[in-house]
Amino acid sequence: MANTVALPNMNKETSAGKAASVWKCPAFKVSGVFSSSMVLQRDEPILIWGFSNAPGTKVTGEFMGEKAACVVGEDYRWTLVFSAHGYEKAGQEMKISDERGNSCIFSDVLIGDVWFVGGQSNAELTLAPCAPFTPEIEFSENDNFRLFTQTQAYPYTHPECCEDVYPDVINPEWRWKKPDESASKAFSAIGWYFAKEVTRHIDVPLGMIMIAAGGACMRELLPVELAHACGYTSGNLVREGGYFNSLIHPFIPLPFKAMIFFQGESEGGWREYAERYDRELKLLVEDERARFKRNFPFYNVQLSDYGDNTFGFFKWLDIARAKQVDAAKIIDKYTLTVDMDLGTPDGYEDWAHSPLKKPLAMRLAKLALSKEYGVGYEEDALSSMPAHAHRKGNEIEITFTPEVKSLNIRAKTHEASLNRPLPGFSVGAYDTRVPAPAYITGKNKVTVKIPEGADASMVNYAFSIRITKETANLENENGLPCPSFSIKAEA
Repeated sequence: MANTVALPNMNKETSAGKAASVWKCPAFKVSGVFSSSMVLQRDEPILIWGFSNAPGTKVTGEFMGEKAACVVGEDYRWTLVFSAHGYEKAGQEMKISDERGNSCIFSDVLIGDVWFVGGQSNAELTLAPCAPFTPEIEFSENDNFRLFTQTQAYPYTHPECCEDVYPDVINPEWRWKKPDESASKAFSAIGWYFAKEVTRHIDVPLGMIMIAAGGACMRELLPVELAHACGYTSGNLVREGGYFNSLIHPFIPLPFKAMIFFQGESEGGWREYAERYDRELKLLVEDERARFKRNFPFYNVQLSDYGDNTFGFFKWLDIARAKQVDAAKIIDKYTLTVDMDLGTPDGYEDWAHSPLKKPLAMRLAKLALSKEYGVGYEEDALSSMPAHAHRKGNEIEITFTPEVKSLNIRAKTHEASLNRPLPGFSVGAYDTRVPAPAYITGKNKVTVKIPEGADASMVNYAFSIRITKETANLENENGLPCPSFSIKAEA
């Protein structure tokens, strides 16, 4: 899919597209994607773009001893391209100007790895309500990461920014910030804990960008044309495609490293949406990879347990979780981190947003450190995932990967777990499921006994709306829980 960059007639209030009615092309402006204290992606050409109402005007820039120049196009957009650089922890200065005397200077520019944090409210959930659960954390603006905070509240209260693809960052007050206490507490808790942990182990600066929106459905995160192709004609909180238009599109085509994603509760409210979740997630990932022109790694999170309130709000969450596992079969460079054991603590008022984001972020960080930075071993950071299931007589044997990791019952060794009953297993398709006895019968194998007369087409684990420690206690020797899943039992 082509990169959407053209801004036809954006300097005219009467131009087509509702975005034009609220965004007039300025005389000269660097995109709000860039500011002082920003982090630029290392080892790739550095793209700096902006807008001008004077096509044909020359724009020049200076950065790290290099000069670059370009001309404002007929689409009122200009892009400077600087050479690629390795990571740089020392703050650099960037100067940009045009031949009409407009100019700007950015200071404290770092070069490292840029990460997006996408999804809905559990991705957007800020550090402020989570920090009391981790009193050991320390804030320092000298930490080796920077933060770019966007919020759902702004596009929700400015729906005009959602109507069409918005050319620039929608809130002019949003900019890159150092991670002092104020900026940190306003940022995604998952993203902040992740950056804090990753930069403890590597010397590369990280730039963390929030593109999540509380309550966001897939149809609001997809671009409008894809939402329509999926049959959607409206959104939930904003129009279909609204969060893509307002929070994601302005960053195209920024080079970046990878994406952390936590979303799907909204789809858990409708069975038809939950059942096609894996296919729509694939559309979202592939579309963004095409638009940003990079096959970036996608770090997804399997949905948590939300207590008894789940029954009233997310009636089909079990299907959505299973589809998050299925997505690994159809999405390249996709990794799933299990979160279902990190739900809201008993008695915590906000049942939908667990404050236990640090242990989740630690799992994500350990996985990213091994996969992206060569710190540790990937198999030590992975939950054991069901690879295949084979029916043998009145039993189904499930094999898990990674093969080198032993399966355990929580808080027991593998040897103590062998042949002990496992709760949470069932056989049958969604509407025909019946509980089934299950046991760990090998290093990475579970055997499920088929009840007499039961439909044995599918075998399932923790495939329920509510998930508790009593109904799901299968983990591996890393202490990582196995995911909720439903897979076909092959003959």
